[in-house]
Amino acid sequence: MLKRRRHEAKDLELTTLLNILIVLVAFLLLSAVFSKVTIQELNMPPQGGGAAPTVNKPPVTIEVVIRKDALEIGDGKIVTDTIPKIGQEYNIKELSQRLKLLKDNNMDKKDVILLVEPDIDYATMISVMDGVKFVSFVTANDKKRTITLFPNVTVGDAP
Repeated sequence: MLKRRRHEAKDLELTTLLNILIVLVAFLLLSAVFSKVTIQELNMPPQGGGAAPTVNKPPVTIEVVIRKDALEIGDGKIVTDTIPKIGQEYNIKELSQRLKLLKDNNMDKKDVILLVEPDIDYATMISVMDGVKFVSFVTANDKKRTITLFPNVTVGDAP
């Protein structure tokens, strides 16, 4: 007569699994700290029409056009200034300086139109947008100062 062996139920060893889960949770918490979300507020171009403003002085239009080879500043009708690329990079600092001169002449102006050619990448558009919004410079007593130029940016397609 054969004796059947009885297998006793063994407890599951979960220590290794719990160690892996603890390391995984710690890793995910640490990597979540380095992700950053930034929101850019954009305005769509107006549809046209509407009531004409009742101000004596006609409204000033400032357009910045991102071309493949240069940045252009215009007044809505003609290009008034062109800033060529330096190597492969756009000269954002020079753009900010020239827009500061326009801001000095139009202190109440808060909006600008940014026109982008189709093949311009997103990172370039955002860096130009930052250059349109703010300008940084060093004062006479060697302090770095940042002022707001045109916080309201409307984005559209370049002609």
